[in-house]
Amino acid sequence: MPHQTTPRPPTAVTGDGSTGVVERRAVTVFVVLLAAVLAAAAARGPVLAAIAVGLAGAVMALAVLGRERMALLAMIGAFATAPMYKGIAPSPDTPITPTDLLFGVAVLLLVPTLIGRPVRLPMGYALGVLIILTTGILSTVFSPSPIISALQFFQWLVVLVGLVGLLAIWAPGWRIIDTLVWSYVAGHMLSVVYSPVGDKIANRDVGLTHHPNAFGEAGVMAFALTMYLWKRHDAVWYRVLVAGCAALSVLSVVTSGSRAAAAVVAGLVVMIPFVERSAVKGFLLALLMAIGIVSLPLLIDSSGDSSALSRLAGSGDAIVADNARLNAQDFGIEMFLSHPVLGNGFAETIYVHNVVLGVAASIGLVGLVGYLMVLFVMARPIIGNHPRRRLTYVAWAFIAITPTVPALEDRTLWVAMAPAILVAMNMRRLRPDDPFDVDPPDPEAEAAEAAEAPGVPALTATTTATETSR
Repeated sequence: MPHQTTPRPPTAVTGDGSTGVVERRAVTVFVVLLAAVLAAAAARGPVLAAIAVGLAGAVMALAVLGRERMALLAMIGAFATAPMYKGIAPSPDTPITPTDLLFGVAVLLLVPTLIGRPVRLPMGYALGVLIILTTGILSTVFSPSPIISALQFFQWLVVLVGLVGLLAIWAPGWRIIDTLVWSYVAGHMLSVVYSPVGDKIANRDVGLTHHPNAFGEAGVMAFALTMYLWKRHDAVWYRVLVAGCAALSVLSVVTSGSRAAAAVVAGLVVMIPFVERSAVKGFLLALLMAIGIVSLPLLIDSSGDSSALSRLAGSGDAIVADNARLNAQDFGIEMFLSHPVLGNGFAETIYVHNVVLGVAASIGLVGLVGYLMVLFVMARPIIGNHPRRRLTYVAWAFIAITPTVPALEDRTLWVAMAPAILVAMNMRRLRPDDPFDVDPPDPEAEAAEAAEAPGVPALTATTTATETSR
């Protein structure tokens, strides 16, 4: 009937028994209060007005896109800025960089998601972290500068436990992991494109980073990630794109003048036939190396005194750099020998200029064992049958480059390596509860799983934990 009143349907009850009315009202009150605060701030000057507009835009984006999509965008931004995290900071000595802020935003937005997921970390990684925590706390307590040591130790734990653990618990699925990997590579490509017009140090390119060595380190990690991306698709345009990114990554290593980075890239190339288990690729690699050896003198002469190839040959400031590294190494050895069991704390670790020696000097032999356990867990899957094992190329690049790096918490290195924990967790399938992970079935993954369980599938402890976390 036209004048009959239709009763309003009751609000649907959610899984926890609530109707959501209180939550909606709370959000409305919060938005109104936030609008009032932003309006008051905008009236106090142009700087505060710009900040208020930015916060208002972020709130609007959160309302439109939703919490999980905003968290993903923050993660993408963090990975894209990681190759130059100190270069885009107000100062290279700034303790909190834009990359850290983006990760912080992502963590805050992902908290409701992370709370409901189990922690399924590899046993070797968990034991290694436990050893590092124990020895790190003891060495910091007995350190001559306990406050500084505690701050440095905390920064290392942020990447060693916080970043790696975040990806392990979140386990977003391979489609998102590929997006994050591409974000890192794209960020470094932007740095490479900027390098010809950017600043130089001793005629060595720095791109958007703060130092030539950091530029070379980012090139190494980006190159290792392209080795993984190469096998993700077989379309011609895709392979051309990945090859172009790999070539630009190698170019950044050469123009940075970093000899260690150049040596690591060469080592990664040598690994290809063993990882791919291909005699043909081994023959092609041997042929390529022979051509490179013959043409090496010409390459050195044409690359300039500041390139990585010329510095490997001893030109430029290579001798000065060698002397500085030897002095830092002697300092680290002296620190280690003074307290070889529990270490000296982290106050002076950065002066060692060698992460492995710095770990030994900071937390002693016992702590070094824990650190090596973590690296072993991250790097070991490359010799297995996991369909994404090539993602652990970056772990081997990390292991090879860190003996020449001073900072334990270098985000350029740790951010690139962190996704390898998912391979170490033996995560194969996609997450059925992830709205973003719509990747098609992976034939290689199915073949690997069939090979591991030809008959009735027998679940080990590892695979059971993995299935639970999917």
